[in-house]
Amino acid sequence: MTMRVPRLNIDFSRFLVALTALTVSITSNLEAGGPNYSRFGIGDLSYYGSSRTDAMGGAGIALMSDGFINRLNPAALRAISRTRISAGFDYTHISSMDARGSGTYRRGAFKGVAFGIPLDGQHGIGLLLESSPYSVVNYATEATDDRVQQTFYGSGGLSVLGLGTSYAPDSLLTFGAKLNYLHGRIRQVNRFDFFNADFTDGEVDRSDYYSGFNLTLGAIWTGAGRLFNAPSLEPLSLGVILTTPTMLDVDRTRLLITNQISDTTFTGSGTVDVPIAFGAGFSYLVASRYYVTGDVFYQPWERASFFGSHSSEIRNALRIGIGFESLPQRDTEAYWSRVAYRAGFYYNSTYYKIGSTPINEFFVTTGAGLPMGPDARLNVGLHAGVRGEVSGLLQRDLIVRLTFSLSASETWFLQFEEE
Repeated sequence: MTMRVPRLNIDFSRFLVALTALTVSITSNLEAGGPNYSRFGIGDLSYYGSSRTDAMGGAGIALMSDGFINRLNPAALRAISRTRISAGFDYTHISSMDARGSGTYRRGAFKGVAFGIPLDGQHGIGLLLESSPYSVVNYATEATDDRVQQTFYGSGGLSVLGLGTSYAPDSLLTFGAKLNYLHGRIRQVNRFDFFNADFTDGEVDRSDYYSGFNLTLGAIWTGAGRLFNAPSLEPLSLGVILTTPTMLDVDRTRLLITNQISDTTFTGSGTVDVPIAFGAGFSYLVASRYYVTGDVFYQPWERASFFGSHSSEIRNALRIGIGFESLPQRDTEAYWSRVAYRAGFYYNSTYYKIGSTPINEFFVTTGAGLPMGPDARLNVGLHAGVRGEVSGLLQRDLIVRLTFSLSASETWFLQFEEE
């Protein structure tokens, strides 16, 4: 096998095999462009219920109250009394470090939009329309030896379009269901620049488009106080969610691009598994003023198939979060007394495993819900945490994330009769 790439006569198959062998044999250095871990699987998975729960350690599976849209559990739609809209944005700063260097990365991203529409308050029927991020791929890293400098970078990710509803057979139990359409494009590029002028520089560009459906089922039960005849348990809510497994269809295109040619070396299709997911949580309202929440979420990725094979970098994922919220005072004109204050913590055993080392996250969160009108709030959140470790070829990411979302009801859209 030769690594030489003739300028006028390129053997594409031999070139790609040689390029793969070269990639395996060299060591990466960090550069600005995002953490390396998102190059595996389908990228960094998003766990987002709302900006409210996001500032509470992400714990919101059992949280059901008016004034916010819970995207984690469709059963929580029951509590919405007026049509609501919620949209968010986040800004992330990441400082990454490995044994050979460090780099920083900044990114702004839209957190999606959701509409919650009450249809029948007596039976707890509501409607959810949602567009949210599902995964994010955004990385860049550099690899160099005495022959070539390679730059690997990726972008894109998956989004989810959701249509959900809720139904309450009685006052203590609510069910929900949400149909999810997962879709999106992930692009991964290997750019190579040879030090020897006899070799041709270029890049291999792989583009995958994913699509498929699954279903999220949820339930929230508030009957512990009645079941055990314990008034102290009446503010307790218990929630569960289950998302069905699915097989995403993937259309793949691979290009080889040099300064002389651009050639499609492969087009085809395949499948990627998204496994079943389970979640359970509680929320407890203390003194009608303070919420305490907790969630556990599990997804067994280890046996998932990616284009017919199992990835050694993927393992089962587990997330545990706890949260706290101080509700605003209603009967006061003091602005800061009408602010909701939030805090939380979560541990995320991500679905990444590099070699024999699991990649885990530890985060603390805080935030506030700022009143902006009769029934509108600007939710601000701050997350700070660490992912991974500096060991061998691994990297540690220090992550600070600032989130914003606006939640408003239909009072923004009232039409008044002209006098």
